[in-house]
Amino acid sequence: MLGRTLLNTTRKSVIIRFNSTATNEAYNVVLNGLKKDLKQALLSKNEVKKTTIRNMMASLKNKSIDSKTHTLDTFGIYATYEKMINQRKDSITEYLNNKREDLVEKEQKELDIIKEYQKLLPVISKEELKSNVKKLLESLKQEDSTIELKGIFSKVDWKSLPDEWKASKNMIKSSIVEQYNAHYATWKK
Repeated sequence: MLGRTLLNTTRKSVIIRFNSTATNEAYNVVLNGLKKDLKQALLSKNEVKKTTIRNMMASLKNKSIDSKTHTLDTFGIYATYEKMINQRKDSITEYLNNKREDLVEKEQKELDIIKEYQKLLPVISKEELKSNVKKLLESLKQEDSTIELKGIFSKVDWKSLPDEWKASKNMIKSSIVEQYNAHYATWKK
């Protein structure tokens, strides 16, 4: 009887745990895809792909745990992949400086694999985002040629724009700041 009670308690906690992550659809879809690809990499004995996918899964899990809500949306996954890509690029630079061609090749393969997965996410490219922000800034400039950065942020519809552009608020904000600063001198004229 005690075994059943403990078993039922365990089942309830598992059910609660799955229910708490059920709203995290993007994370679950990506993780399931990675698990399937990991299985294929294991069967084909592709060591680089296997370790890269394991690293990606671990990074996503850590990011999910670190977030306040324990959820990870598409933009969080994209940011995690972007961080991993930047780490690989930094490693490649260091290995080139130290003349470690063998490690450069390995890191480049990992970089390519991560980029493949990043492209699968429904997130706007940096070029498209830059173009959209430029159009937004130009339209705001036509309305008010002396608009300040704070005024730009107050005029942006933050509830609909991220979904419409398929970009996170942080991506949009950083692009606005970058382009505003790059063209600030021309705005005041």
